[in-house]
Amino acid sequence: MGGQALKHTTTRRYERAEYEVLRDQVLSTLKTDFPHRKLADIQAYRTKPSFGDLDVLMDTDGIREHLAPYIRERFQPNELVVNNHVYSFDYQQFQIDIIGSPHEDFEISRHYFAWNDLGNIIGRLYHKMGFKYGHNGLSLIVREGQYIMGEISLSKEINTILAFAELSPERFAQGFDTLEDIFLFAASSPYFNKQIYLLDNRNHASRIRDKKRATYNSLLKWLETQESLNAYPWDSMREQGGRQITTSFLQKAFTWFPHAQPLYEQLQTDYALKNRIKEKFSGSLIMELTGLDGKVLGHFMTYLREQGAKEWGDFTKWLDQSTPETISAWVLEQFEIYKTTTSIV
Repeated sequence: MGGQALKHTTTRRYERAEYEVLRDQVLSTLKTDFPHRKLADIQAYRTKPSFGDLDVLMDTDGIREHLAPYIRERFQPNELVVNNHVYSFDYQQFQIDIIGSPHEDFEISRHYFAWNDLGNIIGRLYHKMGFKYGHNGLSLIVREGQYIMGEISLSKEINTILAFAELSPERFAQGFDTLEDIFLFAASSPYFNKQIYLLDNRNHASRIRDKKRATYNSLLKWLETQESLNAYPWDSMREQGGRQITTSFLQKAFTWFPHAQPLYEQLQTDYALKNRIKEKFSGSLIMELTGLDGKVLGHFMTYLREQGAKEWGDFTKWLDQSTPETISAWVLEQFEIYKTTTSIV
C-alpha cells in the first residue's frame, strides 16, 4: 500500500513462508497492544509466491496522533514515513504498512483493499457508470459541469455494492487463487469493457498512478490476450472529462438506494437557490454599487451578511424573495451607515 515509501533503509521481498511468519508476529503484537481495535491483514491472491510489503488495516479512531510514537517505540524502525493515513516502516528488513481507517469504514476498506488492486479495477467500472467507489464505500458525486454540489454516500456494504454492478457477492466471498481469477471476476460485470482500462483512455493523473501498479500492468497484459470479454457499449471509452452519470444509472441508484433521491433533490434545490441569490447579491454587484474592492469589499460583504441576519433572520430567504431593486436600495442604505461606523472606507 505504501509502495516504495521507504527510501533510506534496506528492505527486501519475502517468500510466502517467511512472510506468513512475520505477518502473524506483527498481527499478534498489534492485537496484544490494541486488544479492542479492529485489525486485519489485507488479503492477496492465494498463490502469490512472494511479497514486497505487509499491509495491515487498523481502526485508528482517536489514536492517530499516538500511532507514530508507538511504532517507533515498539518496532524500532530505521525509517518511518507517514503519508496521510498510511504509516510505512521497516521491520526485520521488510516494509510494513499500517493503513489507518475510521471505525465506520473499516469493513468496506478491508474489502476494497483486498485481492491485489481489485477494488481499483472495479472502481474503474463505477467511475464509468458515474459513481465513486473507494475505501469509504460507494458514493454519488452530484455536480453541474465542473462544480461539485455534494457527495452522497450510497452504501458501505460490500455485497450490495458488488450486486449494484451485477458482480457476484458469492463469488467474491470465495476469494481468488490467481490474478486471472481476479481479472475474470471484474470482467464478469455486464458493464465491463477492456477499452476503458487502456492507458491511452485514462486521464493524466490516473495514467501516471496506474502505470506504477504491478497488478494493473498485469491486467493490461492479460487484456491483450482476451477476445471474448463483455464489451459494454459506452458512448466514450475515455476517462477524460470526469464522472458523467446518465439518467438511467441515476434512476438505478435511486431504486437501489432510496435514501439518495431526497438528498440529491435537496442538493439540486440548494444549488438553484445559490444561483438565484448570486444573480442579486454578489461581490461584483456590491462593487458596482459602492465602488469598493479588495479587502474593504470583503469586510463590507461580511457586514452586510451580519446586518441582514439581524434584520431579517433568514437573510438568504429574504434575498431570494426580494427584488434586485429592493436589495440594491438596502445595500446603499447600509453603505451610508457603514461609512459612519468604520474608518476603513
